[in-house]
Amino acid sequence: MFADKAEGGKSIHVSGLDGISFSGNVPGHNCNLKAAKTKLNEEARKWYYIQQGKSSAFSTRKSESQSKTNPYKNLFKQGATIVPRAFYFIQLTQEIPSDWNDRIINIKTSDAVQTDAKSPWKRIDFSGRIESSFIFRTALSKSILPFALYKPDWVVLPITVELNSENKKEIKLHSAKELLQEGYRDAAKWFQNAENIWQIHRTEKNGKISSENYLNWQNKLTEQNLNATYLVLYNASAKDANATVAKREDLDLDFLVDHKTYWFYTNSAEEAYYLTAILNSTTPNLMMKDFQTKGLFGARDIHKRILDIYYPKFDEKNDIHLQLSELSKEAHLSVSDFLKDNIDPDQKIEGLHLGRIRLEIKAHLSREMKEIDKLVKQIIG
Repeated sequence: MFADKAEGGKSIHVSGLDGISFSGNVPGHNCNLKAAKTKLNEEARKWYYIQQGKSSAFSTRKSESQSKTNPYKNLFKQGATIVPRAFYFIQLTQEIPSDWNDRIINIKTSDAVQTDAKSPWKRIDFSGRIESSFIFRTALSKSILPFALYKPDWVVLPITVELNSENKKEIKLHSAKELLQEGYRDAAKWFQNAENIWQIHRTEKNGKISSENYLNWQNKLTEQNLNATYLVLYNASAKDANATVAKREDLDLDFLVDHKTYWFYTNSAEEAYYLTAILNSTTPNLMMKDFQTKGLFGARDIHKRILDIYYPKFDEKNDIHLQLSELSKEAHLSVSDFLKDNIDPDQKIEGLHLGRIRLEIKAHLSREMKEIDKLVKQIIG
């Protein structure tokens, strides 16, 4: 962008600015004009200054700025930084037990996380045993599909889940030394190994923080709610938001949310399904496009931009809200059957394949999505 700084705080007229859009595939990174010129197309465009929440952007579409605040924006939270992945993401080196009560489980660092691991955590590979009470479920982006939570990962975490005076679950964070004092010898050994590697490779910025406290940065682990019946989850990064409802009683282990996912908890099934209908719908995903960061393959980061778009809080007396909730519930059931019939359980879903699966799900739900999109348009704005 080339611009002259205006004096006196001039505003951009609603009629927009005349400009040019460049497009094409240039032959190299940061190549000069001579090399790029023959590969570029120019198109005269009108550019508009638009706002959504606290974000602003230049866009080729004209839209009214939104002044209303989404009532859910501050209720959705980002998950915990469960990194380095090699410390915490695991796979079993034995058969899956019939239950997880008071077991000693043989585990190793998950092979799946090694592919994306970065230096200096690239070749870290733990193996050993651990008490089953330290094994939990979580979800990375690959597990968040439209209306489905697909094969959530196993993680080991240095926490205990305890009941408070109100018989509610609370998360307690522990060091390896504390775990050993409590008699958890296998967990203590695993997390002490993690701490030893952490102290070798941690950055100067993190020089005074332990591995378990980094895991719980800003209390994003210990403040998660394990008591609410329903979790609404959506992915932090992708072209579009993909959202699903996770019902805690349907999971074999307590579920902790990773930082690649945003979460909201509720005891109302109708509210949970209402939200996933909106988050998976077309209109809000299109409305946030101008405000997303762009990568090689287009828009990529979502975070809370999808929550800058206003829609009302769930009202159980509102017919449209209830219709959205019911359509979302039907979509969850339909996608569950679709995945059983179309996905090899041993097949990895990641990268371009992940994108195709998400598109195939939306195509499979064409009837439901058409109805959802029609209703969402009536309540957004």
